[in-house]
Amino acid sequence: MKTRAFSDEDLALYLDGEASETLIQEIEAARLKDTKLSSELDRMRVAQAAFVADQDSFLAAAPPMPGLPAPARSAVPWAPALGGMVAGLVIAAGLAWPFLSKDDPDWRDVVANYQSLYVTETLAGAVEPQSALDAKLVELSGVLGIDLTALPDIDGLDYRRAQQLGYQGAPLAQLTFLTHDGGPVALCILRTSGPDSENIQADTLSGLSAFSWVDNGFGVLLIGPQGDATLPEAATMFRAALRDAAA
Repeated sequence: MKTRAFSDEDLALYLDGEASETLIQEIEAARLKDTKLSSELDRMRVAQAAFVADQDSFLAAAPPMPGLPAPARSAVPWAPALGGMVAGLVIAAGLAWPFLSKDDPDWRDVVANYQSLYVTETLAGAVEPQSALDAKLVELSGVLGIDLTALPDIDGLDYRRAQQLGYQGAPLAQLTFLTHDGGPVALCILRTSGPDSENIQADTLSGLSAFSWVDNGFGVLLIGPQGDATLPEAATMFRAALRDAAA
C-alpha cells in the first residue's frame, strides 16, 4: 500500500510528541520503507539540536532577574514548551542558524550536539541493501567533490548508512557506524576554507570522543563513544584515504 505524503507540520508534530496515535503509526510505518522520509526527520532533528544548544548557551550566559532563580537548561530536546516554536523555526529556516547567539558556533560542536542524541537503536534498525548504500556514497561523492566510495572498511566499525546534512548552506556528508559494542559513530565531512591541519586534533565534544582535521579543503570529524579504542586508528586510516581521494 502506498503511504501518503506527510507535511512539515505532520513531521513537526511527530517529533514534538504531539501527533495523534494514528499519525504516529503512519509515520513510523512509512519511515521503515522510505529512506527520504527518514533523512528528512534526521534533518529536522539536526536543526532542532542546534536551536536547543544555542538556547541553552544564551540562557546560561544571561544574568538572572532579581529575586528569580537562574534559568534552567532544556530538560529534553523537544520540550513541550518549546515544541511549537522550535518546529516553526525548523520548518522556516531548515538548517540555518544561529537563532539566539550572535556568534556562529563551530560546526564540530553542532555535529557533536546532534550525535549526542544517537543511541544504539538509532542505527541498529538502519539496514539497507548494499546496492542502496553504494548508490548513496556515489551520490554524496558527487555533491562534495571527493570520492567517498574508496573509504576503507575499519575493523570494529560496522557501516550502517550515509546521508546528506547541511551546515550554513553547505552540504555535509554523514557516514554512520556501530562499534562492536553497539556504540554509534559518525564520520562527517564538510567543505571548508580553513588551513590544512598538521595533526589530527583529539577532543571531547558533548561527552563524546572526537577526532578532527582539515585537508585539501575538507573539514572532517570522526565522533563516537567516549574512550572507544577503535576511534584513534580509524581517524588515521580515514584521513589517509580521504587525502588520496582528494589528490
